[in-house]
Amino acid sequence: MLLSFPHMGNLAKGIAKICQKLHIPYLIPSPPGPKALELGQALAPEASCLPFSLVLGNMREALEMGADTLIMLGGSGPCRFGYFIYLAEKILKNEGYEFQLLLIDKGKTWRSFSILRKEAGVTWPEFLRTIYFGWEAVVCEESLARLEREYLSRVKKTQNFQVFLSSCRQELDRAETLEDLKQIKDKALNYIGDADFHPPEEILRVGLVGDIYTLLEPYANHSVEELILARGVSIAKEMSLSNWIPNALLPWRKGPYKKRLLEYAAPYLADSVGGFGLESVANTRKLGLEAVDGIIQLFPLGCMPEIVAKSALNKICLWENIPVLSITMDQHDSTTGFITRVEAFLEVLQAQKKERPLGGQTLDIRLPIMKIFFQ
Repeated sequence: MLLSFPHMGNLAKGIAKICQKLHIPYLIPSPPGPKALELGQALAPEASCLPFSLVLGNMREALEMGADTLIMLGGSGPCRFGYFIYLAEKILKNEGYEFQLLLIDKGKTWRSFSILRKEAGVTWPEFLRTIYFGWEAVVCEESLARLEREYLSRVKKTQNFQVFLSSCRQELDRAETLEDLKQIKDKALNYIGDADFHPPEEILRVGLVGDIYTLLEPYANHSVEELILARGVSIAKEMSLSNWIPNALLPWRKGPYKKRLLEYAAPYLADSVGGFGLESVANTRKLGLEAVDGIIQLFPLGCMPEIVAKSALNKICLWENIPVLSITMDQHDSTTGFITRVEAFLEVLQAQKKERPLGGQTLDIRLPIMKIFFQ
């Protein structure tokens, strides 16, 4: 077996750690970019969304590099993501590629785990401990990224914070045990607790919502987080693998998760519309209550759930006075045009913030963010 997997946020890093500990041979295709897009577009149906082309391109590249087994998240429902893997499998096999497909999805996860466990030649307890370690590594990396989004623009010693985060990520790359991950978290807790921050009313804070792949992959969103942080703006983002995957796969978490989303989304949405449309609406209202100055919604061209969510976001903008900028993304987008739109939106928010300050209110978001970090 030579295992591979398309990129989706930091999931590839977690799977790589699992393969290393289980001694399963693996390879990682290049990050989503022009190469993946070219390989995917050559086989993708007309009008396919950008995420599908990039995922298909990653899979095709991995197979051409010699992989014989692919592992991927599955799904269902009106969102195209629910059919990504099935359509991609059919396309690739019609093109003559031969491979085994392992799915992480309801009803299919344990079969995939069984195949990997037998390949590794380990017991179930050892296998599950390794899976848990790889998952916790993903959670740890996403937590560091969240701290960077929230605090990089707020800390007074920005360069020191960047050096600190870099050292944490180097330690994460070398981590071998859950205790190693715990020590990284403890360091982060101590650093944030002791750091000096600019007053919150001085720093613009923007929320990001939308399709999960578009939010997680820099190439699919023109590196929007880097763009925003470079302009001294703090970012709030609820969508992550560590938040979505457990709530999508674990039956005892699925119900409460959806209930919380519906409580935030009411009265704008009464039920799920597929994909991440419900999350986009619920997270917009949630972030609005947490003192963001505006919301940016990013989603692929033709994404039906996010189009429905956009209609709800327009009403939230009007009725709850939360500025919203919705941007569709596809392979024909101009990076320059995208940057111009985002910068113009940030300038408008900054002007509004100066006109309507927080009235001297001191807002310290360290406690809620640290609570999320260590859940």
